[in-house]
Amino acid sequence: MFGLILPPNTSPVPRTSRRSHKKSRAGCLTCKSRKLKCDEAKPVCGNCLRHFVDIQSCDFGHRSTTQLRPLAAIAKSDHLSPRIADNRSNRREPSRSEEDCLPKSVAAERMDPFETYPESHVAGVDVLMKYYLHNAVYECFPWQPASDTNPTTKFYVPVVWRDRVLFHAALQLSAMRLQKSQAHSDIDSRQISGECIRLLRDRIESSNNITQVSDETISAVATLAAIEHERGNMKMLRMHLDGLKRMLDIRGGLSAIRDTNPMIANSVFWVFAMAMYEVPYPPLDVILPPFSPSGYGLHPSPPSQTISHFQDFGPDYDSSPTLEMRLLGVNQDIASVANSVQHVSQLVPTHSYPTATTSLVILTRICNLLSYLLSLGPIPATSLTDYNTLASESMRLCTLLHVFTPWRGLTPDGTISINLLLHSLISCLKLMRSAPEWSLNTITLWMFCTGAVAADSLPERSWFVGYLAEMTDEMEIRNWNQMKSMVSRIIWHERLCTPPYTKLWGEIEQKLTELGDV
Repeated sequence: MFGLILPPNTSPVPRTSRRSHKKSRAGCLTCKSRKLKCDEAKPVCGNCLRHFVDIQSCDFGHRSTTQLRPLAAIAKSDHLSPRIADNRSNRREPSRSEEDCLPKSVAAERMDPFETYPESHVAGVDVLMKYYLHNAVYECFPWQPASDTNPTTKFYVPVVWRDRVLFHAALQLSAMRLQKSQAHSDIDSRQISGECIRLLRDRIESSNNITQVSDETISAVATLAAIEHERGNMKMLRMHLDGLKRMLDIRGGLSAIRDTNPMIANSVFWVFAMAMYEVPYPPLDVILPPFSPSGYGLHPSPPSQTISHFQDFGPDYDSSPTLEMRLLGVNQDIASVANSVQHVSQLVPTHSYPTATTSLVILTRICNLLSYLLSLGPIPATSLTDYNTLASESMRLCTLLHVFTPWRGLTPDGTISINLLLHSLISCLKLMRSAPEWSLNTITLWMFCTGAVAADSLPERSWFVGYLAEMTDEMEIRNWNQMKSMVSRIIWHERLCTPPYTKLWGEIEQKLTELGDV
C-alpha cells in the first residue's frame, strides 16, 4: 500500500544515451573542477559518463560568472541529502512548492565522501553508501520508490548523515546486502559490524542519557535488529529488540518518537512487527490513537464525529460497514481501525499528495493503527467461547493480514510473522464456524477471503478454498462480479486486491465444479 503513495507522474526518467557531438569551445564544469580534460560530448561527456551513475547531462554553463560551491556546503544549506544543481550560474530563488519537492534520486554519485560522510575508519565507504542511496533506501520499509513524495529521503536520510552510529549501521546493512548479491565479495562485513557495535557501545556507556536514547541511537539499534533478522541470528535479534524496548521505555514509548521523527517511529514499528515470531509484539500502543488531523491543505474543517482516521483527506465516506461489524459483535475500536484502513485504501493512489510531509502523515497514521492492533495481543483462552470476542479477534487478524500480505518478501521480510497471524486466524474461524451464533454474511465471507489470499502458495490455501466454495454456494454467488461487490465493501484496495482475489475466485469455481461432479 505504502509503495503506491505516489503522484501519477513519477515514472523513472530514462537514462539519456551518449551521442556524438561536434566539439565546442569549452568543457563541462565538472571536468573543470576535477581538473580533467573534457571531450566536450553532449549531453554527457565521456569523463562524467564513466564517473557518475545515471547522470542526465553535464553542466556546460559559463564558468566566468559563478564558482561552484562545495558539495558539503550545499548539503548543509539544504538540510537534505546532497543533490545536483545544474546551471548554478543562472540560479534563482526557488518557490515554496519547489522547496518541498525532492529529486527523483538521492544523487549518491555526486557526493564527496571526505566532505559529506561522518568520520569512519571503514574501507569502501563510498561504494557502500552509493549502494545504500541507490538501492537499500528504496528496498527497505516502507518500500517506496524514488519520488518527490518519498518520506524516507526527506526525513530519514538526513538523519543518517548527521549521526555517526546510525551512519555505520547503514554501512553494515549495505555490506550485508552486497555480500548476499555477491556484487562485492571483497567487502569486510565483519570489520564494519565490529566498528558499528564499538561505536554503539561507546555511546551507550560514555555519553549522556539524552544521546543514549536519541532518535538516531534508537534507529541504529532497529537497523541492527533488522540485519540480524535477515541473517537468522536469533540470539542477536533478541538482544537488539530487548535493548530497543528498554530505550523506548526510557523515552516514554513509541509515541514520543513519533513526536520527534515519525519515520524512525514507523521503522521501529515494523522491526517489532516482522520479528514477533521470535519476540511477542510489545504493548507499544495499547490505546486507540485519537483522531488529530494536521493542516496539510487537505480539509480545513474536519467533521466533529470521527468515522475514519483519514477523514480530513476525504471527509465524504460511507461508514455502513462499521455498523455491520458492530452488529456482528466486533469491538468498536477494532471496527474503527478496519474502517480507517478501508478509507485510506480508497484514497491511495487516487489522490496525488503534494509533499513528502503529506505522505508521511498517511504512513504514520496507518502504522499507528496497526501498532494498536498488534498491541492488543491474542485473546485469552478463557474468552474462546465468546462469539463477540472471536469475531473481534478475527477482524483484528484479518485487518493486519490485509495490509501485511502484500509485504511478503520485502526486506526486512515479515513472512514468518504473517504466517503466525494466518494460523491464529484459522483457529478463530474454526471456533466461529462451530458456534451456534455463526451466520453467513458479507463480513465472514471477506474474512475467509482475506485468509485465503494470505495463504496463497501455502498448504492452508486449500482449507480456505474448501470453505469458500461452500459459503459462496449457500450465498448464491454465481460470478466474479457478485463476489467482488460483496468483499469490496469491507476492506478493498483496487490495485492490490483485484489480481489475487480474481485468482482466488478461479480456484473457488474450480472447487465448485469438482464438488458438483462428485
